[in-house]
Amino acid sequence: MLDKKHSLATCEKLQKDRVEQWINNGPDPESILEVEIFGKYIARDLKRVKVPYKKRPIDESVSTSQIRQVFTKLKTIEAKGGIGTPTEKTQFLMLKPLVAYASGKHDKTGLKQLKKRLDWAIDEVMKADNEDEQQTRFKHFCRLFEAILAYHRAYGGK
Repeated sequence: MLDKKHSLATCEKLQKDRVEQWINNGPDPESILEVEIFGKYIARDLKRVKVPYKKRPIDESVSTSQIRQVFTKLKTIEAKGGIGTPTEKTQFLMLKPLVAYASGKHDKTGLKQLKKRLDWAIDEVMKADNEDEQQTRFKHFCRLFEAILAYHRAYGGK
């Protein structure tokens, strides 16, 4: 199988340090701007990507249905009070393989880039020193995911 390398295979915005900063401290104006650019990238910029070995542009964007299951699981955990119990903590950690499954199944650049950022964010939540800090970071994670999805939708994500 040919490699899907193309000019939009990576996104310069919302890199690891910015994701970690959001998880640790919550959003700030610069982070919001980067999330907006990233949301646009996975919704609109990757819609019609020119790939050297393809005659027509391909769709490398993320659809809402591809990440709906992950978001639903996250909202269920949040509705139960966050990750204060071992069961909910396990459910939260299981978001990583759920996103990996979606990324592998659909094999799209947008999902691979989203997976990378969510993995960084989940890891940062779990690095907290105590339960209170972990809960705070979990809330920041929820806001990050919501912001990505909101901008994804605002830029035409279906």
